[in-house]
Amino acid sequence: MTRIPNWLIGLRLACAPLILLVALLGWPGRVLAAIAVVALVSDYFDGAIARRLGVDTPRLRHRDSQVDTLFYFAAGVGLFVRFPDVWREYRSGVTVLLAAEIGRLLFEWWKFGRTAAYHMWSAKLWGVAMLLGFGEVTLTGRGGPALVAAIALGVLTNIEGGVASLLFKEWHHDVPSLWHAVRLERTVARAGQ
Repeated sequence: MTRIPNWLIGLRLACAPLILLVALLGWPGRVLAAIAVVALVSDYFDGAIARRLGVDTPRLRHRDSQVDTLFYFAAGVGLFVRFPDVWREYRSGVTVLLAAEIGRLLFEWWKFGRTAAYHMWSAKLWGVAMLLGFGEVTLTGRGGPALVAAIALGVLTNIEGGVASLLFKEWHHDVPSLWHAVRLERTVARAGQ
């Protein structure tokens, strides 16, 4: 029973090469959308089940974040392969999003020796927005408001996570928001005095 969160993370990890393969083979967009739904559902339930079972360790949460990043990167590449015209149309926003994501990840590696695993509320909202944007593209063949919202929320989420990483002196996990990050860092600073 305690292995279920790891199995769900593994399922999402398996979805990454699968979504790339399906895109490369030119399968219908609804197949890509179905894989994305499976990944998002596994992402929600791995954390919920881990907390319920009391196995939501920092290591599990970090692995969860790493697999999230890998899957969503694979999904983006899959969209690029399957719908290149959409990516050309939205390349400016996607470039800003990639720069924000990569910059934040590199900064966290440099500062903490690993990437953050904050699982902020904004990141959860971004996950839903990505699914909607992904669905919009895969089901219609075009981008629109859902894709724009996903790109914008991604940039804002990375800014929030980056500011939290700037504030923290050491690595933390499961920090719901920047407000919580400020409170946690103040608490840690007071305890160290």
